[in-house]
This record gives sequence, structure tokens and C-alpha cells, in this order.
Amino acid sequence: MNLHFDQMRSPEVGDLVKKGGVVLVPIGACEVHGRHLPLNTDTVLASSVAIEAAKIVSKKVPIAVLPSIWFGYSVNVLKNWPGTITIKPKVLIDLVYEVCRSLIDMGINKILIINGHGNNPGVLDVVVRSIGDDFKVFPGVVNSYNLWDNGYVKNHRKSKEGGTGHAGELETSLMLHLTDGVNMDLADGTDVMKSNLKSCPVDWCSGRKKWMYLSTWYLEDSKYGGSGDPTDARAEFGKDLQDMAVKNLSWIIEEFYEVLDKLAKRKLRRENTKF
Repeated sequence: MNLHFDQMRSPEVGDLVKKGGVVLVPIGACEVHGRHLPLNTDTVLASSVAIEAAKIVSKKVPIAVLPSIWFGYSVNVLKNWPGTITIKPKVLIDLVYEVCRSLIDMGINKILIINGHGNNPGVLDVVVRSIGDDFKVFPGVVNSYNLWDNGYVKNHRKSKEGGTGHAGELETSLMLHLTDGVNMDLADGTDVMKSNLKSCPVDWCSGRKKWMYLSTWYLEDSKYGGSGDPTDARAEFGKDLQDMAVKNLSWIIEEFYEVLDKLAKRKLRRENTKF
């Protein structure tokens, strides 16, 4: 079965609906990632893990992957460097909502949004809650960077604190593994970022608890549009991160597929089931 939704024929989509299949919706961004990474970094990270996981689970789960939504919500400070395209949150909410509604209208009720961009989660949370309210269909959201094991990263990273952020060691390692679009000649440690707020660490795996959300782009002073240290990046580390993400997403998809069928058949305890 073809896994690419847009390459399928209409009867194939009909079969996917009859089987109660899952549709993955990758979303990323078109955004500056320092000088050394391409603008589509977040989109590549979301789409690659979605496709690879779909290939694995397709033996057990009827599944298809939509074309990636290649733009997202980025804060305006990133417009200080050429290349960033940002969509207002309310517009992005409507866009993703309509994509989900179109899938629901054709009978698909198992939708997983695979996100690779750090500014998108709040927007996507609103989308899936709104879809649930309006259609009693409950999509899930998986952030690709949450599929990496924090302990593994802490033990295998080479950069110091402040090095694993935007366009830093982790994303650069992944892109070295996944693409040939990285220019390591332009990678340096200029934009290593650290927060003076103990309640708001900005390093992805600092080990300190994050008690508060505050825009990292307010906290930092970036020269090239990055917030990490890519100089320690290596493709083999990126492969380990990607393999880990694919493995974890695969079992998430399988669980999502199995449990949603059970939830749809359960008898609710409350008397009023209008909502």
C-alpha cells in the first residue's frame, strides 16, 4: 500500500477509511536555523520520522502520511535574518483545523499530528481540543523532539550547557544524518545560549526542572539566528536520535490505533453524553 496520502487514488483512501486507518500529519516550519542549516530543518525532522515510522507499522496498521505542512508559527525576532516565513497562530489554527476536518469528513477518525517545530505546540493543542469539541474526534499531537530519550542525550552529548538548542548539536546531528544540506564550514559556537533564570533553563537536557515558560528568543542574544552549539554535531549521533524517535513513534502509532477503537466502543458512565 502506498503510504503517501497525496499519491493514493481515491479508492485506496476509501479502503483506508473502511479499515479504520491512521493518517499522520507532519508539520514543521520554514525558518532560519543559524548559517549552517537549511530553512526546512524542522519540516525534515517531522516528515522523516513520520514516514519511517509509517513504513514500520504498516505491516500491522493501515496508515498514510499527508504531505508536510512546511510553514508554522515563528516569533517575529526570527525575521531579523532572511528566510523565515511565519503564519499567525489564529491562521495556522484554522489551516490545521481544516485539514483535520477534511479527513474527518471522509471518515478518518484516527489522526496524529507529527510536529517538528518548537513554536507550534500551543497552536496544535488548541486545534486538537477544538476538533474534539466540534466532532468528537480526538487527534493526537506528537512533538518529534520529545521522542528522544533525555537520559541518553545527556550521556552522549558533547556540547556544554546551552549547546543543544535551536540549530545546535542535536538538530545539526540529525540533519547531517538525514540530508546533505548542512554546511559545517559555517557552524560555530557563537550562538550558545544560557538562561540566567533558574526557573527557566533553555538547554533541552540541562537536568534542571523547567518551572516557567518564557520565550527563549527574549532571553538570548543571537547573532546568526541559532541558539546552540553545532560544532560537536556528528551524523552517527543523529542516526541514534533518529532511530530512537522512529522506534518510539512506531509504538505510539500502534497504541493509538488499538486504543482508539476500544474507546469508541466503551459505555460512558455519565448520563449526559451530548458533549
